[in-house]
Amino acid sequence: MCGLYAKGQVTVSIRAGFNASKVAWKETRNGSTIKNRFNPGYQLGMTTDIPITLNRYPLTLQTGLLYSTKGYRQRYDDGTGPGILCINPYYVELPLNILYNIPGDIERFFIGAGGYFAYGIGGQWVMKYNGGGWNNGTIEYTDISDQNPNDNQFNYGRRTDLGINLLAGMNIGPSLYLQLNGQIGLRNIAPLENKKVTSEEFRNMGINVAIGCHL
Repeated sequence: MCGLYAKGQVTVSIRAGFNASKVAWKETRNGSTIKNRFNPGYQLGMTTDIPITLNRYPLTLQTGLLYSTKGYRQRYDDGTGPGILCINPYYVELPLNILYNIPGDIERFFIGAGGYFAYGIGGQWVMKYNGGGWNNGTIEYTDISDQNPNDNQFNYGRRTDLGINLLAGMNIGPSLYLQLNGQIGLRNIAPLENKKVTSEEFRNMGINVAIGCHL
């Protein structure tokens, strides 16, 4: 059951939402961009809001622990036939944001910015063929030179990720809030080859809409 939000107190919330993720992907040798589309996913977790004061401005430090699906989808031909390849990596994510409650009678709206650190813990891929049928497998995070070409795993790249959060939201009532979050990955997570950076650049990005409930 959700509890009442008390201004100026530390609050813990549960949060659930919808993700739409893709990647910024290019080859640095020729500057070409590899096209991909937004992939639907979800986010679940808990957040903590800690009131702070900076130069007399009342702010909130928001952190927590989230389980989040990311990835992308693209048109692909794996030799069996053309179709849509859906990549769904799973991350445990630690956000660290500063929120500013816009002054008003009840401070209904807020904006914020910050960063995140994420750690890949697995995932799934699905290939849906145009002519019908599908294939699937799991996701790994490894050096290209360590890949097993005979397994059914998709190498997503380096396991750790970090980036920027930009957010806005509104308090729906005394215990609920709605938050829109945009993410821009800063780290190139393209897989290494023999422990060296390749010509690929591969960064997570996406948007999330979530509803939170104060405990």
